[in-house]
Amino acid sequence: MLNTLFFKLNIGTLLLILSINCSAQQNLISVEKNYNNWNWESVYVAKNKYISLAVVPEAAGRILEYNLGDTPSLWVNPKLFGKSFPATDLVKKNEWRNFGGYRLVPLPIEESSIDLNGNKKDRWPPPAIIGDAAYNVSIDKNKDGKQTINVISGVQELPVPFYYEKEKRFVYPDKIEEKIQYSRSLYIEPNSSLVYITHTLKNVGNSPIKKGIMVSSQHVSWTDPKLQDGYNYVAYVPFSKDLKLPSGQQFEITTNANQRWNYINKNRFKLDKNNPEHIKKYYNNGTNWKGEVAPGIYEIEYDYNQMAGFHMISSESWLCYVNKTNNTAFVKIMEPYNPKLEYDHGLNMAVFCSGLETGYIETEVKTPLYKLKPNHSFDYQEIHGAAKIETTPVLGVNLAGVVTQKLNFNKELKNITGSYGVFTEGDALIKLLDKDKKIIKEIKIQNVNPLKVFKLQVKVDLPKNTSKIELMVIDSHQKETLLDKMDFN
Repeated sequence: MLNTLFFKLNIGTLLLILSINCSAQQNLISVEKNYNNWNWESVYVAKNKYISLAVVPEAAGRILEYNLGDTPSLWVNPKLFGKSFPATDLVKKNEWRNFGGYRLVPLPIEESSIDLNGNKKDRWPPPAIIGDAAYNVSIDKNKDGKQTINVISGVQELPVPFYYEKEKRFVYPDKIEEKIQYSRSLYIEPNSSLVYITHTLKNVGNSPIKKGIMVSSQHVSWTDPKLQDGYNYVAYVPFSKDLKLPSGQQFEITTNANQRWNYINKNRFKLDKNNPEHIKKYYNNGTNWKGEVAPGIYEIEYDYNQMAGFHMISSESWLCYVNKTNNTAFVKIMEPYNPKLEYDHGLNMAVFCSGLETGYIETEVKTPLYKLKPNHSFDYQEIHGAAKIETTPVLGVNLAGVVTQKLNFNKELKNITGSYGVFTEGDALIKLLDKDKKIIKEIKIQNVNPLKVFKLQVKVDLPKNTSKIELMVIDSHQKETLLDKMDFN
C-alpha cells in the first residue's frame, strides 16, 4: 500500500515537473513595463538564455533590441525614448521619426508620393503610417504551438502628401491609388539564437497593385561616437559574378567623389581642394567599400563621413553584420534570389552607411515586387541568427551557423580543422561517408552553443573509402543541421 502510494506521488511529481519545464520552454515572451528604461508603457520581450528581443508597439512595432548575451546588434535613438506619434502622413523632411532598430519601407520607394505636376516620386520621410505610427501588438501561438509576437500596422494610403519647403505647403494627390497593410509574426526557441520571422503585406484597397517591402536593421556602428572606430563594424555580402545588376555592374555605390566631398564639407568640417591630403582622403566615393576579401565575399566598413548605399545581389541568400571588437556575428537568412521575379532596382539586398544622428550601418533585405489583387497578400520568410566567431571575414552562413574557416583535412597531420559560430545549443558531430553516401564512421566532437566559438581540430585516421566529410550540429531534439562539408575527388 505504501509502495503504491509512493509510486503515485512520484509519478505525480514527475508529471508536475515535466509540465513546469514544458511551460517554461513555451513561455519565452513577456510584456515589460519601462523595459531598459526606454519609458514606454509596454514592450513585448522574447528572451532565452542566449538572446533577447524587444518589440515596441508605439515605435511603429519596430524591433528595438536583438542581443546575443550582452552584445547589441541594433542602434536605438535615445532622443525618441517613450515617444509616440499620430497616425498621419503630414510630415516634413526634418520630421522623420527614426526610432532606430528594425524598420520597414514599402517598395517601390519612387512611387510613394507625387510632385507638383501630380507625377509619382519618392518622399523623405518614407510613408509614416506603416513606418512611424503606432502598431497593434499581441502575443499568440502559431500552428506548431510556439508563442509568437504579432504586429499589424494601420492602413497605409498611397501616394502620400509631399511638403514643398519653398512654398511652405503640402501637395496632395488627386486620389488615393493604393491601400496596404503590413503584419509580422515572429518566434524564438529555448536553446537557440535564431529568430523566425514571417512578413505579410496585404492589398486592402479596391484596385490591383504591385508592391514589395524593404526591411532594414540599423546596427550599432562604433564603440563610442568620439572614437569613430567604424572599421570595427562591418557587413559581409556573398556574391556571384554571374549575377549582375540591371546596369550590368557587379555592384553600385550610391555616391561619387563630388557628392562625398560636398557632404563632408557641408555637414562635418570644412575641406580645402588646395590641400593634397584632403583631396587624397576625401575626394573619392569612399574608402570603406573594402572589396572582395575572400572568394565571393564582399566587405563594407562603417564610415560616419560616407553617407551612401552599397547595392549588390546576395547570391547565397544571407547578409552578415559583425561587431569585430568582440567578434559577434548577426546574420539574416532570406528567401533565395529568383532571377525570374521582379525586384526593386533588381536588388534583393543593400547596405547603407548613414551619417544621421550618431550614425549607423544598415543591412537591408528587399522582397520581390508582387502583383496583388484586392484583399490578397504575400508572405516573405526571414530568419535572423547570432553567434560568437573566432575571426573574420565571414565565408558562409547556413541554418546551423557561421563559417569563418572552412572544413579541411591535413593528410600529413591527419587533422580535420575548421572554425565556426553556431546558432543552436547541441553537439557537434563529424560524419565520414563513402561515395554511395553511406556512413562509414561518426565522431562526436563537443558541445556547442551560440556564445562559444567552435574551433574544430580533430585527429582522425581517415578510411581510404571516405568520399565526404560532413560536420553536423545536433540539437536537444536530435535534429541534425549541416554546418559544413568537404568532398574528396
